[in-house]
Amino acid sequence: MNLFKCLLSIAVAMGFVTATPLSAHEHSHGGGEGNHEDSDHHHDGEHEHHHQIGNVGQDRSRYLEELNERDWEALRNYIATKRTDVEEKDDEDGDGCDLTISGDVRFEWRHLNEKGIDLEGEYRSLRGGNALKNGVPVSRNDFDVEFNLRFDYICEKAWAVAHLDFDNSAGVDPNGHRCECDPQGFHGSGNCDSICLKKAYMGYNVYTCHDSRLDVELGRRNLYNVFDSRIQFLSRFDGLLVKYSDKVKDLGDWYWNTAGFVIDERVNHFGWVTEVGLLDICNSGIDLKYSFIDWEKHGRNRCSERSPRGFRYLVSQWTAAYHFDKENTFGVPTKLYGAFLKNHAKVHVRLPLSDKDLCTGKNPIHRKGDPYGWYVGIVVGEVVKEGDYAFNIQYEWVGATAMPDEDASGIGTGNVLNNSFTESGRGNTNYKGVTVEFLYALTDNLSIDSILEFSRQIKRSIGGRHHYSKFELEAIYAF
Repeated sequence: MNLFKCLLSIAVAMGFVTATPLSAHEHSHGGGEGNHEDSDHHHDGEHEHHHQIGNVGQDRSRYLEELNERDWEALRNYIATKRTDVEEKDDEDGDGCDLTISGDVRFEWRHLNEKGIDLEGEYRSLRGGNALKNGVPVSRNDFDVEFNLRFDYICEKAWAVAHLDFDNSAGVDPNGHRCECDPQGFHGSGNCDSICLKKAYMGYNVYTCHDSRLDVELGRRNLYNVFDSRIQFLSRFDGLLVKYSDKVKDLGDWYWNTAGFVIDERVNHFGWVTEVGLLDICNSGIDLKYSFIDWEKHGRNRCSERSPRGFRYLVSQWTAAYHFDKENTFGVPTKLYGAFLKNHAKVHVRLPLSDKDLCTGKNPIHRKGDPYGWYVGIVVGEVVKEGDYAFNIQYEWVGATAMPDEDASGIGTGNVLNNSFTESGRGNTNYKGVTVEFLYALTDNLSIDSILEFSRQIKRSIGGRHHYSKFELEAIYAF
C-alpha cells in the first residue's frame, strides 16, 4: 500500500501542477467538461464564426479527441495483458487484496484529408493548402504525445479503478501572444495542460452464488467501456451501473447491465441505458446482444428550449458475433460481427438557408431524418507478445439522426470545423465508410497500430457534400 499511496500522490500532484494554468485549449480538448468557451467569442467582428469551437491555432475539438482516444478491442486486450501486481496481502478475514498498475506511452501521427462546405457555403478542402480555421492555417498532419496511467485495487468484495490520461498536442510552446499582436513571434502547437480523468469508479459485489453474480458500480468511464457498439456510446458515463450475470445449462452465459447517468446536472437531465447478452449460445460460438439507450429531455434544457432536438433519441441496437473455431482458422482467433440500430424517437432536420442564418432560426429548411445505422466487420488475431498481430476491417453506415451527434464513435466525418448537426446539419453523423486497422507487436511491450479509414456523406441534401479520410500510425509502449 505504501507504493500505491506514493504513486497516487505523484499522479495527483502532476495533475494539479499542469492543470493550474487553465487555457482555452483545455476547454476544447478531450478532457473538457462541456465548457465550449473559447477565444473566438471575444473577438470583435468575428461573431459569425461562433459555431466553430477551438483555441486559435488549434484544430482540435472535444469530439475528435474523444474519438481518437477510443482503442479497438485488440489494443485494449493487449494493454490489459501488461498489468503488474505491485502488492498483495491478506486482510483480517484472510481474503486477498490486490493492487494492479498499468500504463502506456504513445506517440501518434495522423494524416487527414477533408472536403466539405466551408463558412462561405462552398465545397472545398478544409485542411491543407489555403484552408483556415479561425484565421489560422489547418494542416493535414496531426501529432500527439500521450501517457495513460491506470490503477486497479480489489479487496474482499469491493474494488476501485482509476485511469488518468495525459494527451498533449506535439510542438513547442507558443509565446502566448495572438497573431494580430505578434505575427512574427515564436508560435508553436505544443501544450502541456491536457489531462483527463478517464475512469474513476468503485464497485461492490452484492451477491454471488454458483454462476450467479450481482455487482454495483458507481463513478466515471465512457459508455463504450460497458456497452457494446462500434458506432455509438462515445459519451462520458458518470453514474450508477448494475450488472448481473449467470449461466444457463446447455444454453450459455448471459448478462444484463443497466445504468443511469448524468447528462446535465444543471437542469436535472439524466439518461439511462440497458444491455442484455447471451454468449456462446449452445457452444456454437455465437453471441447475441440487445441494447437500448434513452437520451430524451422532458422539460427545458439549459438554453430554455423544451424537448431539445439534440436529445430526441431512443436508440435500440441488435448485435451479433460469430467466433470461428480455431481449428478452422489455423489456430488464429477470428470473429465476424455486425449490428443494426434504430432511433425510435421522431426527430427532423432543420437546416438554415445559409451559414449566415446560423443561430437565427430564420426560415429554416426542414428535412426528413434518417434514423438507421449498421456496421459489419471481421477481426483476425490477437496481440499478447512479440510477433503477434491483429487485423480488423469494418464497414459503417450511420444515418443523420441514428444517434446523438456527439455520441457517434465510428469513423465519423473528421469535422475539422466542429459543426453541430442541430445547428447546421453538418456534424459527426450522416456518413458511410470503411476502416482498416492493423496492430503488430515489435516486442512484448512495444507495438505499432496503423489505421486507414474513409467516409463520405449519405444524404447530400443534409449538410451538402463531404469526404473524409485518415491514415494514422501510433507507437505504443505498454507496461
